[in-house]
Amino acid sequence: MGENEEVTAAWSWGVEDTAPRMLHVMLRIRDIDASLRFYRDGLGMHLLDRHDVPQGRFSILFLSFAGYRDGPAAIELTYNWDQEEAYSHGSGYGHIAIGVPDIEAAFARLIDHGGAAKTAPKQMIPGTPMLAFVTDPDGYAVELIQTRR
Repeated sequence: MGENEEVTAAWSWGVEDTAPRMLHVMLRIRDIDASLRFYRDGLGMHLLDRHDVPQGRFSILFLSFAGYRDGPAAIELTYNWDQEEAYSHGSGYGHIAIGVPDIEAAFARLIDHGGAAKTAPKQMIPGTPMLAFVTDPDGYAVELIQTRR
């Protein structure tokens, strides 16, 4: 990749935006393959880019349901090459919310792709969308919300 191509790629979020918008959420991960199995294969996100940065000893992967400019916010998965211990999620992390048309199928698919069941699909209040919770391979909570009525 030449210098001009690298500069152009650095502007992948969009050079014509006129208002603020959500770009991505970053999660630190310990196993790239396990995370791709969950987010890409299980949830159906697309791997937009992977950047390996030897001088910083880390890799970043961007995943989204669309592209950088034409879809909802992306997820940035950061893999620090020398991290040996599991990350602490602290008491401030809540969850990532993902809308899915078929919550039962999405819940089962994520369990089959390395997720752990936390809350099976249920309706909290009569007449509202169903919701469920799973955790990804690194223990991050992902809320699924039924989008199709």
